[in-house]
Amino acid sequence: MFKVLKNSNFSYLFWGRIVTNMGDSLYNVAAMWLVYEMTNSPLYTGIAGALIMIPQVLEFLVGPLVDRWKIRSILISTQLLQGGLILLIPISYYLGFSNVWFVMFIMFGVVAIEQFVYPAQSAMIPKVLNKEDLPEANSLMSIAYKGADFVLTAIAGIVIVKIGAINIFLINTVTFLLAVMLFKNIKYHENKERVIEDHPSIKSGFQMYKKELSEGFTFVKNSSILQFIVPLIVANFVFGMVNAILPAYADFRGGERYYGYYLASLSIGMLIGSLVAMYFKKIPLGRVIILSFILSSVAWGGSAFIGSSLLSIILFGISTIGIGIANILIFSMIQALLPEDMMGRVFSFISSIATILLPLGSFLGGYLATIIGSEYIFAGGSLLCLFIVFYWSSNRPLRSLPPYLEINAENHLKRKAS
Repeated sequence: MFKVLKNSNFSYLFWGRIVTNMGDSLYNVAAMWLVYEMTNSPLYTGIAGALIMIPQVLEFLVGPLVDRWKIRSILISTQLLQGGLILLIPISYYLGFSNVWFVMFIMFGVVAIEQFVYPAQSAMIPKVLNKEDLPEANSLMSIAYKGADFVLTAIAGIVIVKIGAINIFLINTVTFLLAVMLFKNIKYHENKERVIEDHPSIKSGFQMYKKELSEGFTFVKNSSILQFIVPLIVANFVFGMVNAILPAYADFRGGERYYGYYLASLSIGMLIGSLVAMYFKKIPLGRVIILSFILSSVAWGGSAFIGSSLLSIILFGISTIGIGIANILIFSMIQALLPEDMMGRVFSFISSIATILLPLGSFLGGYLATIIGSEYIFAGGSLLCLFIVFYWSSNRPLRSLPPYLEINAENHLKRKAS
């Protein structure tokens, strides 16, 4: 798997992702805990979670821009903008005008900028690697994401207690600058026809943007891609709810340090799932998805109802292994099927559709937690994993999907007649 790191361009992309995700992990943990600390209410963490998840739903708007702008420039400029915004939180705090709504507003802006990053990284991978290397590359990129989560969320509770959530944002600015230095070294062949003109008129630029946005939407609407991403939609709804109620649930289980433990457990599970996903690419994909979510449902249910907090944390991590496997294989399958010049547009639409229920899940989770308790909302994740098992099992084309390596656009990316 690590042979793809011998490709220097992918290596810079990989290490850049690790560093920038270190920053993402730090400010996500710090922001959610800071909001909970300011209000002591899961309702506010639910609202905060919904606000910072709304930009993910609108990611499809950036797709045409990713396809036409220089990808390396996107990666560099987004890191600089995010670092600058993050710095405003500690500045506002030390100048005495910080409040919960200001924190949420800044985080909304940071996450909005972030929506350019992941489509750009996804579009970059096929430009520097061959198709047969995509599962390994995507596994490594997911490991870069979850590995950063694992390392930082494992100590997040302790760090917040020791230095305070505010000071974590200062560390963030350094991570974004380091990411800029790594992304600057990436070299790849740019498709000249797809790069936006240096000085287009506003009218022509907007018309081209609308045209390419429409092309991405039409491609997704008229293909069979939508049925593949239903599990991702449901999984994101679940994680939206969990993200909102986890600070309160951690308090219920034992205090702020448990917030870091549960986040670390989630990250370790997803990391393991991402790491082992490549070993399933020769096994029928339909079977892998069904068994993965059965594992997730059983382990998640055990995590919710077992009395021991330690065992609950361990089982929660196990429940996310199956989700990590399914996520990598579905993502890699779609990535391999798409034409290169549509990559940014289609991926941004897919990401938007997959995350469409994230804000609703976050708000609903926080709201219901104030009524029935965070522990019951947490337990609901097991039932939603079962729903995915039922959905995939009851759909014959999905149930009978062949191994990843045998999937091709001609047979598995069906287009509806226009």
